[in-house]
Amino acid sequence: MLEKFDISITNASKGMALMLILWHHLFYEKPESGWLVFQTALLAKVCVGIYVVLSGYGLAESIKKRGMELGVFYKRRLLKLYMNYWLIALLFVPFGAWFMGRTLLSVYGEHSFEGFMIQMLGFHMFTWVSYGYNATWWFMSLIIVLYAIFPLVNFLSARFGWWFLAFCAALLFVPIPLVNDWIFPFAVGVFLSQRNGLVILFEWFQKRGVVGFFILLVATLFMAWYRQHGWLFDSVRADTFFGILLIIWTTKFSLFFSWGKKALEFIGVHSFNIFLFHTFIYYYYFPDFIYGFYSPLLIFLVLLGVCLLISMVIERFKLLIGFDKLI
Repeated sequence: MLEKFDISITNASKGMALMLILWHHLFYEKPESGWLVFQTALLAKVCVGIYVVLSGYGLAESIKKRGMELGVFYKRRLLKLYMNYWLIALLFVPFGAWFMGRTLLSVYGEHSFEGFMIQMLGFHMFTWVSYGYNATWWFMSLIIVLYAIFPLVNFLSARFGWWFLAFCAALLFVPIPLVNDWIFPFAVGVFLSQRNGLVILFEWFQKRGVVGFFILLVATLFMAWYRQHGWLFDSVRADTFFGILLIIWTTKFSLFFSWGKKALEFIGVHSFNIFLFHTFIYYYYFPDFIYGFYSPLLIFLVLLGVCLLISMVIERFKLLIGFDKLI
């Protein structure tokens, strides 16, 4: 029985999402890798929805213990977000500029300093900078906005519940730059935390035994198909529902296989680091090395292993400089 969707399960789900990110980025533009690899790579974009749901859930869980004091919340959360972002940039951008030919001038043009500063503030997706130095960093523009509106989302979700979720679902069809696809999954994550929803969902399937297992399987396969071929709530609009089903599968796997839970937790702990720098490894700096392994599974495992090793070194470096004391 699952009594609480705790930090260990959350980290395992982040680990699952991180592996989906790598699979998606490696193969979503490579149909030559085979039909199954290509289609699963397209489906793996659900990773963004999973991260957004978990972000809303995690923020709502954190204020249960610490309360909601706006100044403290923004200082703690945004500082931690920015400091990790800036550290990765400090490590990888100079390397790219000095050794890989990816200079600021080549990326931002004659306004290189201005462009880089805008990207480091996380506002780049709302400006001429767009994807800038690292295309994956588009997510920073999104998550900063979601963090900023979290206190309001938390209040409205607690006050109006399902009505507020319906309003957020309607926003999926409103052309709000960047964030319109992601306010809904973020609000759902907050809602699930406030009502212990993930535990309730998980237990609903568990109590039905084999029947519950097949219901979950059929629902997941249907959502995978619907995401690619449905209408209205298709594509990324379906990722809230598809992502929650994958989180439930990850929870089942983690509770059944202790070794699997430990492996996913370990990956999850490193997920934010790897999210920030993995594009440098497989795309900007060393694509010939990564894709030189030919087999899609081996390419994926090599990238995952390399990224984990780099992240472990970065975490060791943080300890040596007392990085956590700065945030």
